[in-house]
Amino acid sequence: MSTTFPFTYPRRWALSTGMKLIRWARRPAPTAETRRLKAARRQQARLREHAREQRARELRERDIVRYLSQVRPYI
Repeated sequence: MSTTFPFTYPRRWALSTGMKLIRWARRPAPTAETRRLKAARRQQARLREHAREQRARELRERDIVRYLSQVRPYI
């Protein structure tokens, strides 16, 4: 039995991980356009989240008003 066999997989994994890190480090710097697009997408996501929260709040208040209008006569 070879003594190098158990170390083959970890060494291969380390080399491939190192190559991925090198590729990641050498990636092109983000341009102003990509930064602008990313900021715009983030802003759109914030606006969508705010609209979703607003809608949920309105539905909750509507349900509370409807519930109270049905229950209040019996209180």
